[in-house]
Amino acid sequence: MKIRITSVFIILITFLSCSVFAQFAIQYKNTKHNYGINFPKTLELTELPEANNCDTLIGKDKDGNEISITAKSDPIYKGINGSQLSSKSFMPDLKARLKNIELSETYNMDIAGEPALYMKVNFKNDDMDGIVSQFILVKNGKIYILRLVSTKDNYEKFSAEISGYLFTFQFFESTNRTFYKNELYNFVIYFPTGWNFDKGAFPVMANSPKGSSVSVEVLKNSEYEGMSANDLDEDVLVDALKAQFTNVSLVGKKKYTIDGHPVLMLKYRWLQVAGGKNDATIVIHYYLIKKNLMYVIEGKMKEGTKDDERLIEQCLQSFQFTK
Repeated sequence: MKIRITSVFIILITFLSCSVFAQFAIQYKNTKHNYGINFPKTLELTELPEANNCDTLIGKDKDGNEISITAKSDPIYKGINGSQLSSKSFMPDLKARLKNIELSETYNMDIAGEPALYMKVNFKNDDMDGIVSQFILVKNGKIYILRLVSTKDNYEKFSAEISGYLFTFQFFESTNRTFYKNELYNFVIYFPTGWNFDKGAFPVMANSPKGSSVSVEVLKNSEYEGMSANDLDEDVLVDALKAQFTNVSLVGKKKYTIDGHPVLMLKYRWLQVAGGKNDATIVIHYYLIKKNLMYVIEGKMKEGTKDDERLIEQCLQSFQFTK
């Protein structure tokens, strides 16, 4: 079923231009290593070496997919942070654990207001043909490794389901990483560190010092009942935006699963001419439907600001329903 939502979408464009997880998740706190994180209730959690003295937390689902968090002190990490780490330093340990490995992706990012190193590694051994991804942070001389392990067949689904929970990771002493909770539309979302927003406002928009922004709007329509984002007509959405702005072109699209719901992403390049100069803005729309409500998350940034684009995607992945 496809739905034509031009009239409702024009209303949206007007705006776009101008215990929290208690029901679906559990809140885990590690007082030994001063961090907290939310997990889906479907995971079976194990603390090692023992309960209430946890250095490694392991969560497994019914399919054998695994998420773990390991924290330990080491003098070599004193005075450094995650941005100074190299993936080469962690490959020997992964090789010893997993045998045949290949690094497929690595970059620097941000988790809990701290710089982090991301690694994605393919591996193959007698037990599994799989993928491991890990997020590595350093704080106060301790290294924290958040790791996902899954078979290649299950990895994309597991990663999509768990990624939003990963970005709820937070150190107890952190005060600059805050979330926005909406009681009317029953959702919570984490905005990037240092981005300003009004906790009492809705629709809500968070703005970065660089001029980038991310906003959340909700549209109500009885025609959304029984639908998902997979039923949306992409051409209608694109044409509605082009009708409002000139020099807009679609440059990318992708489908996600966030909190168990399909998400459609459409990415645009908007060229603006002012004073004889061409300035390009990247606009990203994420659409998610639940019951008779369509949730639209918009990210906006100057072309070339890849760091902000990654932060906006992390913001999307942190989105969770509270009911």
